[in-house]
Amino acid sequence: MFLLGCVADVATAQVVDGCGCPPIETRPVLEITDGGGTGVGTTHWSCDTIYLLTETAFVNAGDSLTIAPGTVVHGRAGIITDTLTYVLPNGNPSQRVDYVFAQEAGSLVVAPGGYLHAEGTAECPIVFTHEGDLLDGTSNLSDRGLWGGLVVCGHGEINTYDGNDLAEGIQDPTGQNRHVYGTGSDPHASAGVLRYISLRHGSTSLGISQFGNGNETNLLQLCAVGSGTVIDHIETIASADDGVQIFGGIPDISHLITLFNAEDQWEFDQGWRGRGQHILAISNPSQGLGAHAADFEGDDYEEFDVTLTFMPYTSPQLYNMTFLGDGDSTAIRLHNGGGVRMHNSLVANFELGIDFEDDDPCDAWELYLFGETMIRNNRFHQIGDSTAISEIIDYNAMVWNGVEFVQGGVFNGQQEMEGFLLENNNYAANPMMDAGFATNGALITDSIWPFPSSMELLLDNDEFYPPADGWFEPAMYIGAFDPAGENWAAGWTLASEMGLFGNAENEGEGGGFLSGCTYAFACNFNPAAILDDGSCEITSCAGCTWPEADNYDPMALFDDGSCIGPNGDTDCPGDLDGNGLISVQDMLLFLGLFGEPCPQ
Repeated sequence: MFLLGCVADVATAQVVDGCGCPPIETRPVLEITDGGGTGVGTTHWSCDTIYLLTETAFVNAGDSLTIAPGTVVHGRAGIITDTLTYVLPNGNPSQRVDYVFAQEAGSLVVAPGGYLHAEGTAECPIVFTHEGDLLDGTSNLSDRGLWGGLVVCGHGEINTYDGNDLAEGIQDPTGQNRHVYGTGSDPHASAGVLRYISLRHGSTSLGISQFGNGNETNLLQLCAVGSGTVIDHIETIASADDGVQIFGGIPDISHLITLFNAEDQWEFDQGWRGRGQHILAISNPSQGLGAHAADFEGDDYEEFDVTLTFMPYTSPQLYNMTFLGDGDSTAIRLHNGGGVRMHNSLVANFELGIDFEDDDPCDAWELYLFGETMIRNNRFHQIGDSTAISEIIDYNAMVWNGVEFVQGGVFNGQQEMEGFLLENNNYAANPMMDAGFATNGALITDSIWPFPSSMELLLDNDEFYPPADGWFEPAMYIGAFDPAGENWAAGWTLASEMGLFGNAENEGEGGGFLSGCTYAFACNFNPAAILDDGSCEITSCAGCTWPEADNYDPMALFDDGSCIGPNGDTDCPGDLDGNGLISVQDMLLFLGLFGEPCPQ
């Protein structure tokens, strides 16, 4: 159900970009409600209108919402009027807290069986932000928690005790339970296409659970989403909680930039087994923006809600990530039954690299023992005060069943994990790039250049290449950015607009690899190039190199067999370069001219 809000006259609005969209200030505002449970219906949102989520609005099962490139979706902030607290049966206070709202925060929820086709482009991204954001540069990193978030649910598999769960931070007052996800009945379904979407300034909380965990939305929440869902080129920035949280299922995600969010930049849980590649996460804990760059969880054991086998195990396959911090806090926390297969990634500027926990009966340690964790071929820079392996990974245990000090300390979990990292080609290395950034809490005051220029960040062994499975992109480098490629996060993101990315000239250390022709025999050989870009050619500098010939070319570097005149004849037709020998050089010249017509 749509309710028309304040409407501007767009009949004469001037289209100012290649998206076919009118200026933001001229677009009418259309208020979106849930229609008392009917949801938004099967409909199309276009970029000539701003859509304002005034409450939690659902895309119901069987319905399909299409959002056009360049569209702006606003969410309304929630207003809390009361706080409810509880007492345990023994008379002690409970940790549970419920908030009472005079105005519900606006969120968009795709119910299991619903479909969202939100496919922006690099030139025309789709933007989800708060109601007061004029998109004129006045909103900043301190604007957080001003609407709900985007929640996408499916019928994939999760490892909770009954196989389903409720989307965090979401209620369905109609009693239809459209926020219940899981069951595993349709693990490969598609919940839609999410591409080139920037989500900003959101996350709202309904309260705190009896176990002390927040019941809050994140900017992007994927709940038991099926493998058919397409998710790439996503930005989450300035959330009051996490940027992205994945609960189970097997969705894949690529080209994700998540940064300056209040808690974790990226978190996964409940048995997620998908794939991820090209992920940039930036934490700024000294400014209160990020407890971790990534929180790798596995189950809800701490809430006593997990299958008896703890399966399916959380164990996604991840390649080419870059995690950057400001020198404080921890890059990655691996806990609560979390496993991961993490490859070819860069972690820089944190107090600790990986917090590897062993507190629960089936924790990160057990996932490691079961073979569900592989941390391989990653590089660490400026972790703690040194490059010591003990600061790259920390085995953190509270002695579950006495495992840390079995038989007087024979077992040493720290030593085991350090050996595991070293055996799998993880070590400290300077990427030679500007990974240092700065903010004043609201604005970015110092930019980065995320392209390494150290040869140690290139792969010289195909053993470490991403799987050739049709989904992973070929990447012969470590980190989220191709050293000889383009910045895939530039242009369409708020981070780019706020000046996060500098350039090779003004960013000091490093500047990316220079690509060009690296073959010395070629006409366009570039001695400074490190990566060959396939541009080598040997025809533009070829010609007749015999001085006695009628068509002698003093500028020619290679003889192409075109010499004419009395001295242009030879008894050795295979000697194309005229040096008296038939060699590999003659073969290269021949191949370069193969297929060309002869002079008439």
